[in-house]
Amino acid sequence: MAGNRYNPVDLALFIRAMALARHAQRASSVPLPQLVAQMSRRRGRFQSHSEDRLGRATARATSRWSRWFGGLDTCLVRSLVLGALLADRTNVALNIGFRPGENRLTLDGHAWVTIDGLPVGPDGIRADGHYSRLLAVPFGDREKNDD
Repeated sequence: MAGNRYNPVDLALFIRAMALARHAQRASSVPLPQLVAQMSRRRGRFQSHSEDRLGRATARATSRWSRWFGGLDTCLVRSLVLGALLADRTNVALNIGFRPGENRLTLDGHAWVTIDGLPVGPDGIRADGHYSRLLAVPFGDREKNDD
């Protein structure tokens, strides 16, 4: 088959992201700072992989988890997984933001990951400049993420 579909590295990243996707399903029952801390401890050593490659592994894993097991594939779940994969880098944070919905009485919420304040991954690109960030929860060790 064509492409990287069966590349051993991509397969290993997918398997790791699947395990994280399973853990991220707890987002509705565990406070976000606690869940981010737990997922940070489950991180691997992925500094040698690009943010795009980790983003693709995340998207594949969360969509498959949803399809195969009926779990959530939301921007929050994807951001938790991507953030955990990136947690061995410095200044990685889960961001939660809002903007007015189409009906001005509603809010449109979104979650995305930043590294050094810059959005990464597909959900980060969607958020860039469109959402007002209300919360940022750092991934990884506190001392690595302090400015």
